[in-house]
Amino acid sequence: MTTFASSTPGPDTIISTDADARELLSNLLGPALRRQLWAFLLAPDGSPLPIVIPIDGIPVSPSEEELRSIVSSLGQVLDEYGPGGSILFALERPGDETPHGFDELWADGLHAAAHDEAVDVFAIYLVHNDGLRMMKARLSTRR
Repeated sequence: MTTFASSTPGPDTIISTDADARELLSNLLGPALRRQLWAFLLAPDGSPLPIVIPIDGIPVSPSEEELRSIVSSLGQVLDEYGPGGSILFALERPGDETPHGFDELWADGLHAAAHDEAVDVFAIYLVHNDGLRMMKARLSTRR
């Protein structure tokens, strides 16, 4: 389990491992308050870009089109500000660490959309009341 702290990443922060991602997310996000998706953009070297995108009001059952639209839009931002980088997703929802159907739909759907849209994903985490849980590991679409 990861507990939450309250600080911002330093200029030398590099996200290259699960522990690095957990530290970043636990420092930036507190316990879950509502259902939303966070996208953290990472440069090719793993340094966090100064762009954090919260997406509020996400549906319980996302459509394939909604997921592809989200990933495609984020991929365009990543291409502009951090070409060759990746996205670190954090799916926030109140409750315990046990994955719910909602969590799995979003994690699986984002992973599949990223594959289809050729967008690299560092990982997808669930942010719950007590900490963080990895839902999906790295997806590299580079060929």
